[in-house]
Amino acid sequence: EDDDDDDDEEAPKSGKRAGRRKIKIEYIEDKSRRHITFSKRKSGIMKKAYELSTLTGTQVLLLVVSETGLVYTFTTPKLQPLVTKPEGKNLIQACLHAP
Repeated sequence: EDDDDDDDEEAPKSGKRAGRRKIKIEYIEDKSRRHITFSKRKSGIMKKAYELSTLTGTQVLLLVVSETGLVYTFTTPKLQPLVTKPEGKNLIQACLHAP
């Protein structure tokens, strides 16, 4: 699988430190590369949400909707009902289908 679609690879820089390669932030036309990037970055942002909550004791709700309409969530316990109870699910769907 071709992984050159994301900035997860390290590129040599001057000195002894390796840094991340800069990528242009623009729409990825290739569907396969776009899906790979979505999966990697979704995992990364979910991890960041967890870390933010753990490090700071804050309540976090993260909602990510794929281009195919799948909804992925990260919630801390107090916010869990917003994505598990029918009222919360209906609100999310209403927002997603709004013009």
